[in-house]
Amino acid sequence: MLIINLLFAGWFFGIRDNSIVNFKNNFPLIDPSRSFISQDNFIINLQPLRVELRKLVTEQKSKNISLYFEFLNTGANIAINQDIKVWPASFPKVPMAMAVVKKIEEGAWSFDREFQLLEQDKDPNYGTLFNSPIGFNFKLNDLLRNMLVYSDNTAYRIFLRSVSNKELDRIVSELGLDELFTEDGLVSAKEYSRLFRSLYTSSFLNRENSEIILDFLAQAKFDNFIGSGIPEGIIYSHKFGIDNTKGAYLDSGIVYVYNRPYLITAAVQGDRSPGEEEEINKFMKEVGEKTYKYISEY
Repeated sequence: MLIINLLFAGWFFGIRDNSIVNFKNNFPLIDPSRSFISQDNFIINLQPLRVELRKLVTEQKSKNISLYFEFLNTGANIAINQDIKVWPASFPKVPMAMAVVKKIEEGAWSFDREFQLLEQDKDPNYGTLFNSPIGFNFKLNDLLRNMLVYSDNTAYRIFLRSVSNKELDRIVSELGLDELFTEDGLVSAKEYSRLFRSLYTSSFLNRENSEIILDFLAQAKFDNFIGSGIPEGIIYSHKFGIDNTKGAYLDSGIVYVYNRPYLITAAVQGDRSPGEEEEINKFMKEVGEKTYKYISEY
């Protein structure tokens, strides 16, 4: 659990809480985090990794692929085919979660608020909540968990009729994500990655609520794509998306390597050919392996 791990923040950064309280910044013009994290963990040279990732993308000749990597300590990044847009599949569930939790943060809703299941909410394509009887009352926290951990479509549809477009547009405007989704609803890896960066820096939601969303995303019940290339035990807070009817395969999240967290997003628009999902899963696994190896061994 991410929440449990981050309770030990002093251990995570190699310091004690009272060291932070009594900390005297001798370099007031420099990023204060430099005093808590070793210089060895501020990586800026990504060129060898950039070459490897470009090669992987080039080998997928029949696929449109948008790939984005960002090392969060320094902001150093790799953007490959950043102008390519892909059908987002389940990716809108993260901004929906942010809009829902923002309403809680501002006192309009609570985690115990109940939502009644309507016939129009049921979607059997992903998740299990559609099996519940019409009229069943779900608590908000249960819907949020199912939407993020299990990518439940029914939970998403319940929120979709309860959250206004204005509240969703607020995320776009306040974070400067005017190009997050095109008029056709398509998304690029780089633009979508900025949602995860905003959660990591708690720039839209406060730290407590950003943590809740990232914790749920760390529990996502999906072990393929990028996550399959990351060693067991490494926290990966992510959202995946699959739409076989449109040939869209996506994965985006934060990999919490000790003192070296990074953000990685892959968005693939395929051609719905036989065996395509297996092929793309292999590609994303290699992306996960190569990025983890480079950052952990640098």
